[in-house]
Amino acid sequence: MFLSGDDANAKAEVARLIDRLGFFGIDLGSLAVGGRQYQFPGGALAALNLVAMGTT
Repeated sequence: MFLSGDDANAKAEVARLIDRLGFFGIDLGSLAVGGRQYQFPGGALAALNLVAMGTT
């Protein structure tokens, strides 16, 4: 599960929550950098999710 943010403490808390839920967290960095990766439209990661959903 991807996460990004500008507040290091908040990201650490979200990362712990992701871990407790049984997922593997991937920190993409700041909102300016990582947020663009899963922003829709245009983000590469958001498009991958839509492609995967459309093929099942």
